[in-house]
Amino acid sequence: MSRSSAIEIAELRRETRRLERQGRTDLIYVSPFYEIEDPALASIITYGLEAYREYEYDGAIAYFRSAMELTTETDTALDLSLLNLIGLSQFDKGDRRDAEQTFLEMIRIAEEAKIDEALAFVYGNIGLVYRTLGEPQKALEYHKKALEINKQIVRLEGQANNLGNIGFVYDDMGEPGKALDYYQRALEIAEKIDNPRIQAIVLGNIGLVYQTLGELQKALEFHQRALKINEQIGRFEGQANQLGNIGNVYRTLGEPQKALEYYGRSLKLAEQIGNLEVQANALGNIGNVYRTLGEPQKALEYHERSLKLAEQIGNPEVQANILGNIGNVYFTLGELGKALEYYERALKIAEKIGNLEIQAGDLGNIGLVYRTLGELQKALEFYERALKINEQIGRLEGQANQLGNIGNVYRHLGEPGKALEYLQKALEIDEKMGNLQGQAEDLNNIGNVYFHQGKFKEALSHFQRAREMYARIGAKHKVEKTDHNIAIVRQKLAGKEGK
Repeated sequence: MSRSSAIEIAELRRETRRLERQGRTDLIYVSPFYEIEDPALASIITYGLEAYREYEYDGAIAYFRSAMELTTETDTALDLSLLNLIGLSQFDKGDRRDAEQTFLEMIRIAEEAKIDEALAFVYGNIGLVYRTLGEPQKALEYHKKALEINKQIVRLEGQANNLGNIGFVYDDMGEPGKALDYYQRALEIAEKIDNPRIQAIVLGNIGLVYQTLGELQKALEFHQRALKINEQIGRFEGQANQLGNIGNVYRTLGEPQKALEYYGRSLKLAEQIGNLEVQANALGNIGNVYRTLGEPQKALEYHERSLKLAEQIGNPEVQANILGNIGNVYFTLGELGKALEYYERALKIAEKIGNLEIQAGDLGNIGLVYRTLGELQKALEFYERALKINEQIGRLEGQANQLGNIGNVYRHLGEPGKALEYLQKALEIDEKMGNLQGQAEDLNNIGNVYFHQGKFKEALSHFQRAREMYARIGAKHKVEKTDHNIAIVRQKLAGKEGK
């Protein structure tokens, strides 16, 4: 082998190891790359991997397809690894249905050739596709298939990743108990094989479940444990993600300055390693804090920077989320026409890529605009569409939110019986999930219905239960607002007793 040929092959192996160090080993089937001896083939794949790493997905796909033209009939495993990368590039650029077809083709070839390692990877990856397309049962089916194969070939790292992915789907479906069970099993394997990267990811995911449940101190504990591990192994991307998660907890706790501090640290690290997606998320989070702080122009500035990065990396999901955030700012400013415009743009992207979860969120936001405009029937229409999608994808948290929204509309329509019916349904779901924050909001809304009916004892009881929930999750600003409501109700009761 000539010196130049050896350099091309060494460069491919360097680029492959770089991807592995970045923690993409749960997605990318790269073992065939270490068997390549053809320098021309190695060079094309290297260019493809570099393009993929730089978010140039169309270029990456072109290189991987070119590489497939150079493979021979005996290179089935290599063809599968290239198909996998094509599917991942399509997935990352938002072409989810194209990714689905690529992965289905890969499954057909891998099953015929009986290449189990490739099957384990592709089953897991198509599971991710179905999760983002709002098809959780299909996602579970494929993640469980991947888990079975990884058990058969005794690939413990793969098993830990599969268990984590199954946990993620159950979390999406509003089954936090099942999610925590699978995350715990993934964590046990990661500790057994001494894989700190997977340990950190799983700990962070457990933190996200506790955030959803409103157990914010527990969430902080798990995110901080994940952060510490990422610091110990020098994994900057993981550090940036956990700093962002900790920022989210502090924002929910009503501590915006602490949230800004952590978001700023996340942004700085993401800029340092050139991770545009984490940068976009951090900028968006900072924008959300400034909106909460009553600085909408600053919020818009950060959201616009975030949107620019999302467009640069070609990630439509991030774009849709940011457009929704910009809509939220305009809603806060009272510019409802502009808010509606941005929500509709976000909805259009979500519909294009088939992301039902984002669609449901945008439909709910559009409903909120119409409710504010006093167009209550239109608001109901959008809330009901959002509810239907959340029921379709089995997302309990989204169902509870929309049931609450519908209940509030019926309160404004002067139909307290219907309002209470929907709000009680929302409360039942949040109690089933163990979502303390959701329960607090539901109890507060029910208290408002009773208050406007003049049923002050019932209102007081529900406001007090809401206050207890807010205090448990450490939401100080919500406790203060509820204390104000309780004081007003007590005045009303004292007035009644004095007559």
